Amino acid sequence: MANEIMDRNNLMRNLFNGDSWMNNFPSIFDNNFPEDSTLKTDIKENNQNYELHVDLPAVDKKNIDITYDNNILTISGHRDSFTDHNDKDGDVIMSERSSGHFMRQYRLPQVDQDNIKATYNKGVLEITLPKMNKEINSGHHIDID
Repeated sequence: MANEIMDRNNLMRNLFNGDSWMNNFPSIFDNNFPEDSTLKTDIKENNQNYELHVDLPAVDKKNIDITYDNNILTISGHRDSFTDHNDKDGDVIMSERSSGHFMRQYRLPQVDQDNIKATYNKGVLEITLPKMNKEINSGHHIDID
């Protein structure tokens, strides 16, 4: 199972790195944007299940939505606990926390979608996706009359 993640911000920073006239202009790739807004995920697979552990710190459970459709698991939601990014007193040195919507999809085929289980504890979403029985996946032989 390959789940490729690309940090587009670092790619753009490296592209314009060095003594370039571009370095003197404000960039949409500055540290005003989260360094990596991808949901950090661990995925394990065994003969019976796929198991996902997804870090969702400071996200309220009621703001998380999980769906499974056409072999795609989608995790989406929003975090609105960090809404004050103003620097009224001029004392903010760095601001990396973000608020807003998030979504990530994973291709996990042959899942028994009626028995998917999810729990959320201390900022970690755990999802168990049981695989379909081999008998169901093996197909059906059709005799010719």
